[in-house]
Amino acid sequence: MNNVTILRLAYPGLIITLQQYVIIIESCSFVWTILSVWGIVSNIVNIKTFIIMGIGDGVTVSLLALSIFDLLYVTASLCLGVAIIFYIAEIKYGMVFGIEPYGVSMFFGNIMILISIANVLSTTFITVARCMCVARPLQFRNTFTRNRTISWCVVFVVFTIAVYSPILTHMGMVTRFDIKRNISRPSFWISPNREFVKAIVWVVTDMFLPFATQIIVILSVIVMANCLRVASEFRHFANADVVRRTDVRITDNETETREQYEIVSGNHRLTGKELRVVQQVILIAVVYIVCNTPKILISITAMIEPQFAIGSRYNNLYLSVNCLRKHCEIINASVNTFIYYAYNTKFRKTVNLAIQCSEDNVL
Repeated sequence: MNNVTILRLAYPGLIITLQQYVIIIESCSFVWTILSVWGIVSNIVNIKTFIIMGIGDGVTVSLLALSIFDLLYVTASLCLGVAIIFYIAEIKYGMVFGIEPYGVSMFFGNIMILISIANVLSTTFITVARCMCVARPLQFRNTFTRNRTISWCVVFVVFTIAVYSPILTHMGMVTRFDIKRNISRPSFWISPNREFVKAIVWVVTDMFLPFATQIIVILSVIVMANCLRVASEFRHFANADVVRRTDVRITDNETETREQYEIVSGNHRLTGKELRVVQQVILIAVVYIVCNTPKILISITAMIEPQFAIGSRYNNLYLSVNCLRKHCEIINASVNTFIYYAYNTKFRKTVNLAIQCSEDNVL
């Protein structure tokens, strides 16, 4: 499974040597840890802010769910980074720990894969839902309600567990004697049937979902971007028309001018608030597209070159590339706070108010 980037350093490798591989995963583990700490803080801020704002609509519920999945993902990535640091300490410095760090890293690596499935589905749902509301507002404006969005989130969780639980049931930690270190401790165990199960699950998690969601999200972004362009042109025309009418009639009646503007702009489908929501979703989708692209490229390369896989000729290169890819996924789960703050007025006001209250309490 290409998402699990840490294996015992006993496999052969070309292009990247064993020493280079150790340096790569060591440096990556430190970067993961730093990024994950920021991701945990930012997603806690997101969750707390959305709860204070109130989860009375489908948009807020979906963004809250995405923040929860992101928080779980970066928490698992933090644990993975720390486990790898201990794993490298055993390899380089001969330190011995009561629990095998390698097994812990494998466990959290698989947990990250599981959570990422729900994360991907949530991002796709948010993008598609907003796209449908923008493209066909009369048909879909009231479709994605609070209760329906919650139901979809539950479906995503159930689907995620159903898809990946076979992998987790074929692995675990069992106490056994480590001859190298002369100690009995919980160590990583995998079932003989795990490779067969993993191959089936891999088709869903690393082939179907990344490619399908990437295409769906890209198409949705194109539709929403086109709607933003049309909205911008229409608003420019509407403002110019209002100015022209006001100049011609030379009226001081503000009510009449306001009514004229409402008549002209009322035919358009996007209000100012809706425009900001669409811009917010487009940015979330673009970040996902960029951060999901390395995973797709790795999967394509693995299909073209069968030796580009774990335990094969290019084992070290494969694992090193996946280590670097994880940076993109952790960033994807950590940057949404900036997007919400920039394009969600209520979110920004709530955060600013919380900061102000904290400063007042300190003083």
